[in-house]
This record gives sequence, C-alpha cells and structure tokens, in this order.
Amino acid sequence: MQAEIITIGDELLIGQVVDTNSAWLGRTLGEDGIKVTQITSIQDDADQISRTVNEALARVSIVLVTGGLGPTRDDITKHTLAELFGMRLVRDEQVYETIRRQLAVRGIAFNELNRGQALVPDGCTVLPNRNGTAPGMWFERGGKILVSMPGVPFEMKALVTDEVLPRLRTHFSLHANVHRTAITFGLAESILAERIAPWEAALPANLRLAYLPSALCIRLRLSAYETDPEKARSEIGRQFDRLTGLIPHYLVGYGDDTLESVTGSRVPLPERLERLTRRPQCSEPLAVDLAALEEFVANV
Repeated sequence: MQAEIITIGDELLIGQVVDTNSAWLGRTLGEDGIKVTQITSIQDDADQISRTVNEALARVSIVLVTGGLGPTRDDITKHTLAELFGMRLVRDEQVYETIRRQLAVRGIAFNELNRGQALVPDGCTVLPNRNGTAPGMWFERGGKILVSMPGVPFEMKALVTDEVLPRLRTHFSLHANVHRTAITFGLAESILAERIAPWEAALPANLRLAYLPSALCIRLRLSAYETDPEKARSEIGRQFDRLTGLIPHYLVGYGDDTLESVTGSRVPLPERLERLTRRPQCSEPLAVDLAALEEFVANV
C-alpha cells in the first residue's frame, strides 16, 4: 500500500518552520505497511493545492495532507478541498461545541474566525481533534482516501494515532513493513560496499538494502515491505548475523544506538574533529573539515 504526504504552508517553503510531520508520518505509516512514495511541500495557494491533490490521488491510494486549517484567512485548505470534492461547507454542531469549550477554558473569546473552524465539507467524515480547534477531515473518492489534518505536530500525531490509522486498517487490508538498521564504523562507504558485495548480492528478493552514511558511521538498513512481520524480522536477523561474520570488527550496533552507547564511552577524536561535534551556540553555518574527518576514519 502506497501513500503520499502533502504539507501546506508558506512558512515551510521559506524555512521559517521545519517539516517534522513528514518524518514522523513516514515512520508511523511504515509500521502499518504503508509505504510513503512522495512528500510534497506547497504554498497556501488554491490552484496549487487542487492540482497537487489530484496528481497524488492519481498515483496512490492514500494521501495525507497537513496544514492550512487554522482560523486565519490565509488558511484555505478546507475551502479548497470542499470545492475540489464538490461539497458545501456546513456547520458541525459537535465541532462547534468542542471549539467553544476549548476556548472558554483558555479564556479566549469565541469570535467569528473561530466559528468558521466548525464549518466542514458536508460529504467528509469529521475526525475529532481533542488537542485543538481544527478537526481532521476524511474524504473518499473512487476507493481512495484523502485525509486533511492540522499542521501542529502534537495535534496531527494524536489524530493519526486515534482516528486515521484505525480507519485505514479497516478500509484497507494492510501488511506490515519491517525495517532494521545495523551501524558500521571505520570503513568508507565504497570500501564497505566492496567488502559486503557477496552478502548484498545473496539477499532474498523481498529484502532491500539501503546505505545511510553520516559523518562518523554508516548505517545499513534492511527493509521488507508488505510482509509477515515475524517472518521478516527473523530473516533480517539471520542476514545481519551473516553480515557480522563478514565485518566483525566494523559492525558496532543496531537501530538507534550511538557510538557512545555501543562502546561504553565516547570515541576519542582529534581536537579539530572534536570541535565539529559540538552544537553551535548560534545559528551560524557549521564548517566541516572533511579532510580531517577522512584522515581520522581512514586510520581507525
């Protein structure tokens, strides 16, 4: 099962806000067997929203949209989707009361802009938002699903967990995606690839290998898509056992391990590399001494 994510908001495009929603959605959907094939960030523009949504629905069965559901006039996602799906905006009394109560508790006046958030397309399924004033909306067209959610991360995450995923599991017959990552240290990517080439060539057809290099280590991720999770985890475990036999001194951990956690202490770095690992005290660009880094790794 494939999905696309569309994030809406000028603030994303100018770098004012970092899109953390897509990363979280990719991981969360993958655990339920939904593979994200494309992520698109667009501006608050009705024509662009309509065009992007139509193109996504032509490619995949699930489209998740975040952003553009706030109370201000630049939040046009709901109106655009209503027009796109040929629906009228009507007041949902349950949403209206929920918003009124939430604002009263916070001592905020219930003005016309807030009342407008209770308007929803008359043909969608309203997904209650227990953490905010903008409800989620579930649309269906030709057996395909589009879900529109607020862009506020904690509101979006709760909607996905409480409403969206349970409905997707019911609507589609989902199979799990399984990922596991091994961490290697001390080999350049090209040398590592050469060392493990026979192992990589012999991988079962249902497993896919990805190289994920970073400054001091290379992660190797094995993935199985739309499969029986227990069988996939068992097979991935066997393959990583074989890999350990090939590079026993360079495979240092798994998953979210860090070099500190697997060695019990920090890996000592030359002074000029040590400076690279420190968090900058301001938002200045961080210059990386690649020559020093390569020299260090080559001599490990």
